[in-house]
Amino acid sequence: MFLTLGVMQAESERVEITSDRFDADERTLVTRFLGHVHMKKGLDELNATKVVVYFDAKRKPKRYEATGKTSFVIHMKNEGQFYVGKAGKLVYIPSTQRYELYGAVVLKEPKLGRTVTGEKVIVDKTDGRALVEGGGDKPVKFIFRVEENNASKNR
Repeated sequence: MFLTLGVMQAESERVEITSDRFDADERTLVTRFLGHVHMKKGLDELNATKVVVYFDAKRKPKRYEATGKTSFVIHMKNEGQFYVGKAGKLVYIPSTQRYELYGAVVLKEPKLGRTVTGEKVIVDKTDGRALVEGGGDKPVKFIFRVEENNASKNR
């Protein structure tokens, strides 16, 4: 079965989720999307094996959790700035516009040619900041390009 569900956010931003399977529990206010999940919220996109949406008493989404083959595109408030990446688990909290990424996170900023890897990454859309943490024996890794002018190369 292929299912599409549109959910309206408080800011009138449409969320659209497609998946192979869907189940909802009205008692616990939890909805699960399973198999080939694709979620689109504004310009942001998410692909995963499973997405669980937790609703508050007013039936507004308060938390999204994605797991399994999780990949994403996150557009920041600054026009043109966006991240592309993958993680073991992605959590999105609409009230704070905060993404929490866990487990072998790879976060790329294509426009600037930067890549960061870590075990935990927090991306805050409201102020455009990202916090990256390593884990155990896995340090944070930051890869970027440095432009050198020709004059310094010829010395």
